[in-house]
Amino acid sequence: MPGSAGASRFESAHRLLKSDIMSGAYSPNQHLVEAALTGALGVSRATVRLVLTRLHEEGLIDIEPNRGARVRAVSIAEAVEVLQVREVLEGLAASLAATRASTAQIEELGRIVQEMEHAIAGGDLLRYSELNGRFHGAIHTAAAHISVGRTLESLNFPLVRYRFRTVLVPGRKEKSLAEHREIYACIARRDSVAAERAARQHVAQVCAALSLLKETQENLSLRSA
Repeated sequence: MPGSAGASRFESAHRLLKSDIMSGAYSPNQHLVEAALTGALGVSRATVRLVLTRLHEEGLIDIEPNRGARVRAVSIAEAVEVLQVREVLEGLAASLAATRASTAQIEELGRIVQEMEHAIAGGDLLRYSELNGRFHGAIHTAAAHISVGRTLESLNFPLVRYRFRTVLVPGRKEKSLAEHREIYACIARRDSVAAERAARQHVAQVCAALSLLKETQENLSLRSA
């Protein structure tokens, strides 16, 4: 792309569209129309194509000849595999945070947990889901490990579709809150071993909830067949 200005427009457009896809603003399999994206991103059609190519390389979209680009749909089975990887990395991040977090960062984690408690008490599960993301993001920041943080960020997209759905599994929201309290307590007392164990157990429970959704979905499909 010629010139620094063009490169800057490309990076800005890429960052914006990637953020929208990863946050769930675009639905799985949603067609990404180049003409519409030029207006939404404020760039030329040629730049939109470059952005879509980058997102395809990053695994966020599928591009088919003569059919254009679509947001990649992630199956529950794939999401479970991603969670198995996240279990290890979230454990490492929590362990590091327990030894590296500043007092201010630990206090911030405590405030997030309190907000999560209020969200559950008020039945605001969307807010709880948002705070869940903030909680883990705060741990990743406190861990101060560039490679772990970057890898965890790259694994966010496959889980966007299912993050909220797992909280809807009966009894899951109460267990989820208890798990976050435990992770925070371990980090607050600087117990790296317990923090890693608590974080890994939490992700394992999320994985179990997602597997239950998969089983329910398969049973419904069999009944309707």
